[in-house]
Amino acid sequence: MNNIKEKLLLNVVLPISEKLVGTNAAYWYRQIEKMSGWTNQQVSEWQNQKLKDLVRHAYEHTVYYRNLFDSLGLKPDDIQVPEDLKKLPIINKAIANEHYNEIVPDNLSSFKHRSGKTGGTTGEPMLYLCDENTWGYVTAAKIFHWKKSGYRYGDKFVAMGSSSLFSNKPSLTRRIYDKIRNEYPMNAVNLTDELCEKYISTIKSERIRYLYGYAAALFTFTKYVQEHQVDLTQVEAVFTTSENLTDYYRKAMEETYQCLVMDCYGARDAGITAYESERGVYQVGYNVIAEIVDEFEENTGTLLSTNLLNYSFPLLRYQFGDEVELLPRSNEANYNGQVIKRVIGRTSDVMRLGNGHHLTATGFAMIMKEFDVVAFDFRKVGDKELLLRIQPVSDKYSMEQEETIRKTFVKYIGEDCKLDIVHVDQFEPLKNGKRRYFYNELETEK
Repeated sequence: MNNIKEKLLLNVVLPISEKLVGTNAAYWYRQIEKMSGWTNQQVSEWQNQKLKDLVRHAYEHTVYYRNLFDSLGLKPDDIQVPEDLKKLPIINKAIANEHYNEIVPDNLSSFKHRSGKTGGTTGEPMLYLCDENTWGYVTAAKIFHWKKSGYRYGDKFVAMGSSSLFSNKPSLTRRIYDKIRNEYPMNAVNLTDELCEKYISTIKSERIRYLYGYAAALFTFTKYVQEHQVDLTQVEAVFTTSENLTDYYRKAMEETYQCLVMDCYGARDAGITAYESERGVYQVGYNVIAEIVDEFEENTGTLLSTNLLNYSFPLLRYQFGDEVELLPRSNEANYNGQVIKRVIGRTSDVMRLGNGHHLTATGFAMIMKEFDVVAFDFRKVGDKELLLRIQPVSDKYSMEQEETIRKTFVKYIGEDCKLDIVHVDQFEPLKNGKRRYFYNELETEK
């Protein structure tokens, strides 16, 4: 029965709804299914053609890449295969911000797109555009990989996170789309005991069998389930995202729900997704070409991504702040694309306050990106004492924004917590170029 429902939704309902809103996940789902049966060579040929098309588009329609190629004495035809990308310099968030208008193509109106903004946890937030081809691919990849757990499109699932997973004020179109997907959004920026009880009640009464969300948020929820001896073995799979899934987190979830825990690595601005097909094997989506530079171990270093589908804001060799181990393309991983073996450069934090509130790092990063703040860090300095340090954008930041920040934070930390906000001129990065933004007393991982 579930298979019939899934086929109806994927082949009839989803394509019709996507035609109305201009998305194309149904197309990419069929394409990924087909490509999963290709040889390595066929996948490479497809990517090579997509790369050549993207490079020509970038050269012909953006000021930034036309000037870059001309200054290097290069033509679009000089980039034919992934190895040729090394002829180009790396682009990072600072460069993309500085040249934003020059990267936006002159034929932008030809592509249905949406705007995005990075969280700013490793520097200044970056504005970017993402067209529906990329959004459609990412959505389709999620459906395709989740299916390996027994999930069928249309099955009920929880989305536990912040605004990057769901909209707090969804449009009518989004509500209809969520209804089709059977998504149950659950805000996890502050998981109080009362909220955990409410979510457990919903999961039980609605017979929800799949949990999806930030790794730290799902871990916090899972610890509550454990401590209160709640039976949620109806859950058939847990899908984690956004933060590093530690062995400690994974073990807690596996023991509590007695089911598969599948991790997903991804970065929206880079258009990259990589799903864990088996422990320690993340299958990189066909829509990007991944590279490693600045190696400090074999096949391990700074990750670069070239999104082959995003014509609204093309980024060739984009460095977005993560370090990974990227395996050479081979048949050993039982996958015809690229494989990430481990993600090194991300942390997942949970802050536990004396009033019973549990805060997640990613949730607060999503909140802060809405304000004119270059960078910030948030730290627990006492049982119920917190310090927020911010580097404001001098000509945009206002005390009205600061009051909104304070009210928003108090909503999640509780009125009985003391919150001090101080301004700093700049933050010093860590040795790896990143900067911690969430300081707390984490439970020791054993």
